[in-house]
Amino acid sequence: MNPAAGRSKSLTPALLLGAVPLLLANWFAVVAILGRNCVLSYDGGNITECGGGLSEEQMSAVSGLIALAMLVIQTALIVLVSRRVRSGPQ
Repeated sequence: MNPAAGRSKSLTPALLLGAVPLLLANWFAVVAILGRNCVLSYDGGNITECGGGLSEEQMSAVSGLIALAMLVIQTALIVLVSRRVRSGPQ
């Protein structure tokens, strides 16, 4: 007798399919922001230092963690807004 039970099954695949592109978009956005100050630390090698003294590898890892946190926040907001819209005006 619970009509919301069927909706949750259809919402989960849609959320998962949208999560991967959203995570990639978040990662690219964070990399673009953090990586704009990247320069070669010396001429002879491929070690790159990015803003704040992070290496390129550290910047990639940090941007991945930030993108994952952004994805969690965005997913929570999507779920909250969709519940609010489904419940209608109060």
